[in-house]
Amino acid sequence: MKKLSKKTLSALLGALCLLITVSAVSALSTPAPRRQSKYGMPGMFVTAEAAEPQYTDFEDLNGKTIGLNSGAPFEELIRSKIPGLKEFLYFSSGPDMMAALKAGKIDAYFMNDAVGSLSVNLDNSIAIFPQPLGDTTYGFAFKKNSKERAKWQEAYDKIPKETLQELFKKWTGADESIKTLPEQDWPGSNGTVRVAACDTQMPMSYRGQNGQILGFDIEVILLMAKELDVHVDITGMEFSSVMPTIESGKAEIGTGSIVVSKERKELVDFIEYYPAAYILIVRSAAAVEADAGILSSLKGSFYRTFIKENRYKMVIDGLFTTIVMSAFSGLFGLILAFALIFLRYSDNPVANRVIAVYRSLMSGIPAVVILMVLYYIVFGKTTFPAIFVAIVGFTLLFASRAFGVIWNTLESVDPGQREAALALGYTEARAFREIIIPQTRRIIQPLLVAQFVALVKETSVAGYISVLELTRVGDLIRGRTLEAFFPLMAIALLYFVLIRCLEKGQDLLQKYYAHKREERKIKGVDA
Repeated sequence: MKKLSKKTLSALLGALCLLITVSAVSALSTPAPRRQSKYGMPGMFVTAEAAEPQYTDFEDLNGKTIGLNSGAPFEELIRSKIPGLKEFLYFSSGPDMMAALKAGKIDAYFMNDAVGSLSVNLDNSIAIFPQPLGDTTYGFAFKKNSKERAKWQEAYDKIPKETLQELFKKWTGADESIKTLPEQDWPGSNGTVRVAACDTQMPMSYRGQNGQILGFDIEVILLMAKELDVHVDITGMEFSSVMPTIESGKAEIGTGSIVVSKERKELVDFIEYYPAAYILIVRSAAAVEADAGILSSLKGSFYRTFIKENRYKMVIDGLFTTIVMSAFSGLFGLILAFALIFLRYSDNPVANRVIAVYRSLMSGIPAVVILMVLYYIVFGKTTFPAIFVAIVGFTLLFASRAFGVIWNTLESVDPGQREAALALGYTEARAFREIIIPQTRRIIQPLLVAQFVALVKETSVAGYISVLELTRVGDLIRGRTLEAFFPLMAIALLYFVLIRCLEKGQDLLQKYYAHKREERKIKGVDA
């Protein structure tokens, strides 16, 4: 048999990758038709042609893996129904759990009825497990023993039940044109209340067009706020961040499809405002055949990810936030690193010890933990915006790494050159700038760029403290479209392009300085 050339093999591999990608997009993005109500559990709005579930009895889930939202304390409840389950896996949002379910990483995931019923209405590949885990209520969270809760409870009690039912029907229905919030046109003479809201829990609280936080929860809060004559300042965040934000005092009310439980009542107080049910979401028994072709599926995914509701603007804003956060953190981190270098040169034992402890902390603690400590503890009682806290955290991280790169490189320079410069009357700063740095730039520059590239990618965890950076925007879009593949690939591509631009800039800079070093002029020969 004739051997295939490398060029032919590359072409075949490229075609195979393209086929796999297109097939995945087609499978994950096929839209489902709308259907009529079928279930009667509290708040349920599941449609008549809903796909049959893969599992129908709790015994079927023995030995299976169940997904839970991070911070959801329902392990005991689930084990009471499924004593033989294999394990729990934890996720930051509903769309993440849905993607894991479709990929076969979990066999079911725990959800409340409002979010779950809307999900299955939009996607035929998943279904509601027919046996509910129990009934409960949705709640607005307040700090334990909060004096404000009683006032808000009084305002809530004045809302007619009929009004609540109409609002729930509005936000769980199919008509997107009516899903708008009333303007805060009341005086607000009693000040402003801060609300921490999970922004991926459609239809209860989620980011809509242009990034505005919408949902049933939000409109009910606005009704109470109008009665109390206060304005509402809403901050969107991950579900797992809502409770810590309330406990730290950075917000007075927490919301986002929060179901009341015994464990949560031990941490915070609640206003229980609407009936809810605990349910499980499983895969459908059989995949629905795609009505649309591959090309139309790609177009549909692109439209839902970028065009619908002007979501491309959210992507641009997220990219801009990532760039700004990275640039300022890199700049301030570099300044701090050089300041530490000069401090280290002073040979002060106390300063050296402080620097050693600081670097040990920065290298031994994950970035996301550092950010959360800064946001909820160090700056917990302040009103600094989340992006400011993120820049502080990433500045400390980058400065520690840049210090290591610079110091180790400077140590390779013969100390006699510094001493000679000082003997010639150079100041310490001038000797460092004109004698030491030029010899080490060729080594330091690519290493610092590599550290900066790592910093840019590391900013993807800033969403844990409510910063709307690029990865967080991708999560929000997935929460709205209920698709996993296309939004993730789009965000990955943007990161790839951004990093490649940085690396290309580094290559050009290296060539520039290499050319400068190679320039040689001989007096009397070169013009």
